[in-house]
Amino acid sequence: MKSKIVHVAEAFGGGVLSFLVDLCNRSVAAGYDVVVVYSERDETPENVRELFDPAVRLIRIPMHRAIRPLQDVVGVFRLTYCLRSERPDVIHLHSSKAGALGRVAARLGARHARVIYSPHGLSFLRTDVPRWQQWLYLTFERLADSLGGTVVACSLGELDELRRRVRVRNARLIENGVETEHVPKRRLRDDNRTIVGMMGRASYQKNHEWFLAVANRLAQPDVEFVWIGGEAVEAGRGTAVRCTGWVPRSAALAAMADLDLYVQTSRWEGMPLAVIEAQVAGIPAIVTNVIGNRDIVVHGKTGFIASSLDEVAEYVSRLIHDPALRESMGVAATRIATARFRVESKFRQWTSLYDDSVSYAAVSESSAIGHVDLEILPGSGEIR
Repeated sequence: MKSKIVHVAEAFGGGVLSFLVDLCNRSVAAGYDVVVVYSERDETPENVRELFDPAVRLIRIPMHRAIRPLQDVVGVFRLTYCLRSERPDVIHLHSSKAGALGRVAARLGARHARVIYSPHGLSFLRTDVPRWQQWLYLTFERLADSLGGTVVACSLGELDELRRRVRVRNARLIENGVETEHVPKRRLRDDNRTIVGMMGRASYQKNHEWFLAVANRLAQPDVEFVWIGGEAVEAGRGTAVRCTGWVPRSAALAAMADLDLYVQTSRWEGMPLAVIEAQVAGIPAIVTNVIGNRDIVVHGKTGFIASSLDEVAEYVSRLIHDPALRESMGVAATRIATARFRVESKFRQWTSLYDDSVSYAAVSESSAIGHVDLEILPGSGEIR
């Protein structure tokens, strides 16, 4: 058996959950002992246990996305007790809240372990909170970094923010990856329709209102707009968008393969898997000019990067009326994304980091002069 890895995730849904499922299942197959400490959210699927390999142990500890001092202190003590009990070699923290609470808990209950933190999208880049709260999130990131650990960015843009604004001491880049061979390629049709789509839940972050606005602006008989994962009640009456409602991941990928254009209008991102999958499938992407989006799409070659609603509509219209450009962009997207985002190569980077961390932790523990045991009781570019 290789080393023991404990993952801690407060944001247990969406892209973070997809990332964790793949990473954990590959890790147990490679011989690692894997534990996932998680907190449920509204978007956490009911069958979450079925997504993970049976060898992955799941432990639920309540955590809250918002800043709640009393509940956060309780969360730290619960995490501390859990980490003391599990005695992991590596602690991998996912998203901002787990990153903050987890580093405090690791300092209290697992000083021997090496800590890795994946932001999956930096909280101080959120535009749904006032600027004082953005500053507060940035301050928390800086304070948490003073507790040590390695911060792993999922995109070059995120890495730049970590180094320039958070001023992290130990940062590196491991981009998100997908199982490229399991992403269905864009299906060729013999009709004259153009299908434009987006994927994801309704949220302020995903900015689905822009997609609806573009659809209403460009609606015509031979152009169809599809929202994969969207509900008709969220789209509203009178829109030109067909909504699939919630569908399983396999069905979502199958629906994506019918698209001629993919649109991602996010206000902020980490590195969205849906855009990567669209590019692997050979679908040109029109994305907003935010971190993560612009790290995937090569402007003018595999799609377009837009800084306003008018630009999104302009680029979508251009590709609707230029099938030859769509085709050339799709070919380039498949070639570049398949070579760049293979999950197997990303997993090798993760295992290398885990193994290096274990070696480092072993040396640190053997050279330590002493420590004090704590007895912990179990707790019950901006788009607007």
